Amino acid sequence: MMFSSLPLVLFFPFLFFYFSSFYLICSSFIGSLNKHGIVSRTHDVNGRAAGFSETQQSQVIALPSQAKACHSFLELHQSIGDAEYPTPRTFVPGRIYRFPFIFVVPERLPSTTCDHAKCNIHIGHAHTLLPPSLGDPMLASNGRSLLDDMSSELCRISYRIRTSLTRTSLSDKNSRETLRAVAKKVRIIPAVEEEPPLVGGDDYCMENVKDIKTGITRRKRGSLMVTASQPSPLRLHPPGSQSPKHVCTTATVYLRFDPIGDEPPPTLGSLCSKLSVSTFYTITPWTDFPSPSYVDSLGRHHYGTIVSLSSLCVSSTKWTKHSGVRRSGRSALVDVTPTKPSPTTSSTDRGTYYTAVVTVPVTIPPTKAVVPTFHSCLISRIYALDLSISYHTPNASLLTPSVSLRVPIQITSLPRSQPLAHPPLYSELRAREVAMKHGEY
Repeated sequence: MMFSSLPLVLFFPFLFFYFSSFYLICSSFIGSLNKHGIVSRTHDVNGRAAGFSETQQSQVIALPSQAKACHSFLELHQSIGDAEYPTPRTFVPGRIYRFPFIFVVPERLPSTTCDHAKCNIHIGHAHTLLPPSLGDPMLASNGRSLLDDMSSELCRISYRIRTSLTRTSLSDKNSRETLRAVAKKVRIIPAVEEEPPLVGGDDYCMENVKDIKTGITRRKRGSLMVTASQPSPLRLHPPGSQSPKHVCTTATVYLRFDPIGDEPPPTLGSLCSKLSVSTFYTITPWTDFPSPSYVDSLGRHHYGTIVSLSSLCVSSTKWTKHSGVRRSGRSALVDVTPTKPSPTTSSTDRGTYYTAVVTVPVTIPPTKAVVPTFHSCLISRIYALDLSISYHTPNASLLTPSVSLRVPIQITSLPRSQPLAHPPLYSELRAREVAMKHGEY
């Protein structure tokens, strides 16, 4: 069959998506086909939803044989049934035809998508969870700027919906040829639950002890211990929900000062918080959970960036003095475990120490498009919270001393509070459109 120069127009007028067990719903407009508008039964309209990850070797290192890697982890197909085509099966030039596509995206991928070697079963569990879109340039809601998900340009997780018009090949009846096709990007953020807290390792500093010294002679006045544990996760809200726009949590910092003699505790200055964003990517599948210490130059890479969160004045923080018998309980890490006393400390002074607690709000800037913590075969994303607290001592130098911590923090994604309803059928969408034209909406 001959086609005129008039183009076949395929595009997506609207797109709905839901969190977790959600549906991807799209309708394709199909326009001018040919002069007579005749399409035989050998022509079909097909839809395909696909998810894939791509990584690229650093441009500094030349490994031509293994420069790139691509992993296709999701592929959903849907064909239009005969009942959905017009009767008679003829496309009239200038008329709009609508064909609904409904793709149900699973929460978990088949185990066959992660068939590489793994150090433990937890890796396979993490790698078969649906990963979020990452590093795939998309416009923000304002339509003027790109979403900044703080990812490297050398890795990407993408989702696409592709609609095509095919027909039986004129040269080979057993194969099909594509006449027209169009693809649409989809940004997917699946629901992600909180995982157990991480055990502090070499990549984190959850306790830091610093000697307090003053004067030209740098005389030691005591020891300051600062500790923190992994805070509650930052929870992303599903799109379109009535939940607060800000994503926030709190972290608690515990301080303890063990003086030498009758020295008072130092005056606190400010507490600065930053979010450390780590993206790991590889051209060979990860066999274990990646970390900054688990990367090298042979295809495993770490891309890090820092996001400033807040700077709080904590000079008004009150110290609590403790003497005699040391307390036990929930605050044992701060109140009970003393720093090693100096040999010059008298026995009467060893039972005196001071404690303080500072609560730090953690809020993600609205300009950053964060994604949940995740691990996949080729790409992972984790977060850490950097905390730095400054203090002042008598006769201090020009440099303001400080103590720093780095604690792990998770970012999760909440499911919808309401049960997921079945997506609207094509007839319902059509009825709503007609009602809108008549001013009923």
